[in-house]
Amino acid sequence: MPPDSSATGSQRSLILGAYSHLPIQMLEPFSRSLHATGFQGQFHIVAAGYDADALRELGAAADQVHPVDGEYNRVLPRASRFLGYVRRQRGLRRFYPSLFEAVSRTASERTSLDRWRNLEFQLEGLQSLRYTHYYRCLVDDAPAAEAVMITDLRDVVFQRDPFADPVTGLELSSEDSSEQIGRDDGFNTTWLRNLYGRERVETWRGRPLSCCGTVVGTRAAMLAYLSEMIAEIVWRRRPMGSHDQGVHNGLIQTGRLPFAELIPNEHGRVLTLGRVKTPRVNGDGILLNADGSVPAVIHQWDRHPALASQLRAFRPAAGAA
Repeated sequence: MPPDSSATGSQRSLILGAYSHLPIQMLEPFSRSLHATGFQGQFHIVAAGYDADALRELGAAADQVHPVDGEYNRVLPRASRFLGYVRRQRGLRRFYPSLFEAVSRTASERTSLDRWRNLEFQLEGLQSLRYTHYYRCLVDDAPAAEAVMITDLRDVVFQRDPFADPVTGLELSSEDSSEQIGRDDGFNTTWLRNLYGRERVETWRGRPLSCCGTVVGTRAAMLAYLSEMIAEIVWRRRPMGSHDQGVHNGLIQTGRLPFAELIPNEHGRVLTLGRVKTPRVNGDGILLNADGSVPAVIHQWDRHPALASQLRAFRPAAGAA
């Protein structure tokens, strides 16, 4: 269990995000709103799918950009083409995970891991691989960071410095209270069932769900969280993609994150808007939590397209061109 240390302020803080095959301009709300808060820490991007010009554009928005395409090889071209075909066909799609796993495991343990990593990158993308890169960035490139946030980039904006309030342990943000395991047969419950089985997930019915898109913690807590995520993801050798959120919730339900605090939505530094029917906005264009406090981080703002024009986070800072 990580030490119960705390970190305050943003000078010795790090924000980590992954960006892959998306238009560079979609990062603008995140970057502009973050800088408008007076954030003084480091912002690093793990990137895939960009040429040199696009990487330079990303570099203008971040302190460091870590392109990772070169770390993956195109392996088993015939098998990967076949798996891609199966994945795209409605009648065959259900066989895709087991075929993917069979191809990955037909090798020694080390070769199997390398094969899985490369097939995952080719067929599923960066999403579930990003945790390994986050861990490496934190250890190798940000040794002084005392507080860390890993976050989605495309659908996040900031209303104030995300590290203005002290960070203690690991903060996991809940989905809206309307989303519960087994009570809403959406993607979250499906991911859990695919990973942990229907019977086991049924024992978790009615428990709250957490979003892996925004996680905040002290350095020690974040390293412990990333280690658990990486270990749970890689041993499966199945196609993961968006199942990283299933892993995140599975770790919570199996007690492997005892140092984490699950914070109800509309009560902490992160406000997740995906299932919030009527967001609270004051007259100054500031989104509010249920108790009237101001969340620093707004996640999934794009689920409410008309909201952006109301929010201060989307207005140019005074004096901006």
